[in-house]
Amino acid sequence: MEDTTILERLAALYPQAKKTTLRDMVEAKRVRVAGAVVRSVKQKVAAGEKVEVADVGERGNGEQTLSDGLKLVHFDADIIVVEKPAGLLTATDAEERRPTAWRILSEFFRRQNHKNRVHLIHRLDRDASGLLVFARSREAYTSLKSQFFEHTITRQYEVLVHGKPMPPRGRLEHLLMENDKGIVHITPDAKKGKLAILDYEVLETRRAISRLRCTLFTGRKHQIRVQLKVIGHAVCGDPVYGKADEPPGRLALHAAFLALTHPRTGKRVEFASPSPGSFAHLMRNG
Repeated sequence: MEDTTILERLAALYPQAKKTTLRDMVEAKRVRVAGAVVRSVKQKVAAGEKVEVADVGERGNGEQTLSDGLKLVHFDADIIVVEKPAGLLTATDAEERRPTAWRILSEFFRRQNHKNRVHLIHRLDRDASGLLVFARSREAYTSLKSQFFEHTITRQYEVLVHGKPMPPRGRLEHLLMENDKGIVHITPDAKKGKLAILDYEVLETRRAISRLRCTLFTGRKHQIRVQLKVIGHAVCGDPVYGKADEPPGRLALHAAFLALTHPRTGKRVEFASPSPGSFAHLMRNG
């Protein structure tokens, strides 16, 4: 057998796959030859060399930081997972001039192939940080949107709040509505409000600050911030529902864990993001 290119070898291994899918495998750094990550579909492979393709849910070592501090955690032919820094918008309308996570990703993938598209699935508040998932195909978009609608995607947040919630763990259920200024508040009117549900657990308390893990079961605007404020424990650094001019100098809300069913493989995949250093600093020093 003569030497072949990686693309040719992959086509032999996956005869039903499209060439774009095979190229995406290489772009996602899932393909290795002799343990080394393949960088180009044109790379030559000797007849006796073994080609390995990592599972689609494997994070590997392909993380890279794009513009405006947006970190690309994982991508394959179907999904993209990123870590959004605090201060960066997720997405907005076409007239928006400020950078957004969606625009940065769209430009990044279009530079590789002008046909590439990135589809918005959900959002994080501008001042929050952490994990976001985007879709790369209409099929993946439909699957992920369905998972969000059916609440089968697990989203956990690390949050710093004032005081110590009692009991130290529990479930919050409120009806939320947004006023004409974009401020969210609770309402007793079931016709106007949308049900918001989350679980919280106090992980530690030092001085007058508690670190919480919040698990979302719905995805309402400002949900965590409003529901914690309602029970008397505003999120630290919240410029809208708390006090902005206080440590840690930003909204202390971080999307730390994301688990979903991969649209193509049907396997459960998980991603985790460590909390910002400013959170630990605030817990140590108050």
